[in-house]
Amino acid sequence: MLPTPISQPKQLVVEGADAQRFFEAFLRAEGVVNAQVRNFGGNQELPGALEALKRLNGFAQVGSLAVIRDAENDSAAAFQSVCTTLENAGFPRPARPGEFAPGRPRIGVFILPDATSAGMLESLCLLSVAANPTMPCVYEFFDCLERAGVAAPTKMEKARVQTFLASRPRPGLRLGEAAEAGIWPWNHPALDAARQFLKAL
Repeated sequence: MLPTPISQPKQLVVEGADAQRFFEAFLRAEGVVNAQVRNFGGNQELPGALEALKRLNGFAQVGSLAVIRDAENDSAAAFQSVCTTLENAGFPRPARPGEFAPGRPRIGVFILPDATSAGMLESLCLLSVAANPTMPCVYEFFDCLERAGVAAPTKMEKARVQTFLASRPRPGLRLGEAAEAGIWPWNHPALDAARQFLKAL
């Protein structure tokens, strides 16, 4: 994960391998250059990941550092958690999600899916394909399971993403692989808040 040498002045630290691949593809699609994406693992690993990043050779050359994580059930609590971790690591905290605190490096935090709502990366992906003609079939699949007495998945949005991806010409892709394959529509308005944040990196 984080021991990878620093090769770019813009450092983006994200939650999980799928998120890393997703945001690498998103940055390419938006033409954002000089950015390096790192996977910090799970939320409990973020403090250690930031401390490890600070110790890497070349960190003094980093001009901006951003952390992206899922809101889960509470966007405000997720933002506060990241900010506390940043402060404990000696970094300033931005005033609001989606913004950067000045300094060197500039520090930004974005909470998925849109900096304000509950949810996760999967929520953002589902919003981007909400008008896709496949989506009614995705919802009907889980309605059918309910009628059959099958218990709903504990992570419904993850299950819906996997069901949507199973409908693609090349089924079996993970979320991050789907991003690399261009399946998520990068120009969709649902991605605007994340897009603005990446461009500000």
